[in-house]
Amino acid sequence: MPRIIKDLMPGDLEFQMFVLDELADELIAKGADVLKLTIGVTELFMPKVALDVMIEKLKDPDFVRRVYPEGLPELREAIAQFYNRRYKADISIDNVIVNTGSSPIFRNLFQLLSGPEYEIMIPRPYYALYMYCAKLAGATIKFYDIDINTKRVDIESFQQNFSSERTSLVVVNSPGNPVGNIVTPDELRKIYEIVNHQAYVLNDEIYNNTMFYDEFHSPLEILPDHRDMTIVTNSFSKGFRMYTKRVGFAILPTELQTNLRVIQQHTLLCTDPCYQYGMIAALADEANPAELTAVYRDRAQYTTNRLEGTRCTPIGAEGGFYAILRCEEWNKAMGFASSKELARDILNKVHVAVVPGTDFGVPHDLRLAFCNDRYNEGIDRLYDYFSSANAVHESEAVYAQ
Repeated sequence: MPRIIKDLMPGDLEFQMFVLDELADELIAKGADVLKLTIGVTELFMPKVALDVMIEKLKDPDFVRRVYPEGLPELREAIAQFYNRRYKADISIDNVIVNTGSSPIFRNLFQLLSGPEYEIMIPRPYYALYMYCAKLAGATIKFYDIDINTKRVDIESFQQNFSSERTSLVVVNSPGNPVGNIVTPDELRKIYEIVNHQAYVLNDEIYNNTMFYDEFHSPLEILPDHRDMTIVTNSFSKGFRMYTKRVGFAILPTELQTNLRVIQQHTLLCTDPCYQYGMIAALADEANPAELTAVYRDRAQYTTNRLEGTRCTPIGAEGGFYAILRCEEWNKAMGFASSKELARDILNKVHVAVVPGTDFGVPHDLRLAFCNDRYNEGIDRLYDYFSSANAVHESEAVYAQ
């Protein structure tokens, strides 16, 4: 048997989001009425304007053969124009690179910009991808905190953990996953002031077109003097409704774009050109992201209103695809070591699949994805579960039918 060189699948890094989603599918296959609030894949159909373009290009035998490791030139140009128009980004096609979603861009950037002798700073709570990519790069992980209750960046924790000698990359996620927090322009300015051109700042903007109450402000707009240290990542997976089409992009300094292009020449080869061309039409579509935002804002508010007063406190999201529930009090009362056990208990008793906070560095909390057309019914079931011990037993009998 070959010797294992690296263990890249330790139990504490397995993505529980997929574990719970698969457990839900097993129950559904047995006939159970399970509501999945797990993966951030919207139930709203992809924009017709984008679909029509994709179908048209799929029928073109010459177009389907187009190969550009760094992304289709037409899409890269459209992305640059979009950011210049909306955020005064002052970028060109040479600052843009496209990949199969933004996740592999994170992996490549972490490998490129860090390593065993460096540190990567990520927010806590964090999206699990950041943690895993830092592990793959062999970097030391440092955290700065997001106050979940106020949804504000703890600047003091950022100051304490940033090192001008060792920190090579800082990740900012706004709107945030899983908290749904918005990093304010003032908070962003303070972060950049502390970094002071000593590291790159990677701004994950994947939810920037699902803002519930305010306008989005990109660092490319509000911090033009810091573009040499600014990286922006985004995708068509979320507000643009095309998760499984896997088209994401980064806007970054030219020298980094050049390095990523070479990496992708060897490891990616190409992203489907037909899907990419459909994204050009999506960029011009304002109506579909606005519709999704309105629907998810209503679901976020329903979550807060319905679950307030239970022993799992909802945190009102300011944007994005998710709500977070603070459940430490409940776990202690019920004897659950973490939200892993809580999530399985909820799935088994009221047939709602949620994601344990262990994925995000908050082991006693839960994350709920708004992406289900029966979402409010799922929240009602959670209300039954958390209301009282009697309610839990009653709902177990009902949903077992």
